[in-house]
Amino acid sequence: MTDGEAANAEVEALFALVTARYGARLDAQQREGVRKAIEGIVEQARAVRAVRLGNADEPTPAFRAYRADEPAR
Repeated sequence: MTDGEAANAEVEALFALVTARYGARLDAQQREGVRKAIEGIVEQARAVRAVRLGNADEPTPAFRAYRADEPAR
């Protein structure tokens, strides 16, 4: 199965779940909006899963420059 086929299968499975639970409340336009949102979520999730992390990898700390005119937090 190619990456595109796997992504389509994931989209279809998630869309089937949403329509099974909420399909009666959605019209055709809303269903299409939900499908597009699911496609975007699946694409973003696949991008996140593609990043390989080692056991020693830590989150990048947020850099915040000190400014004397700002109150301390």
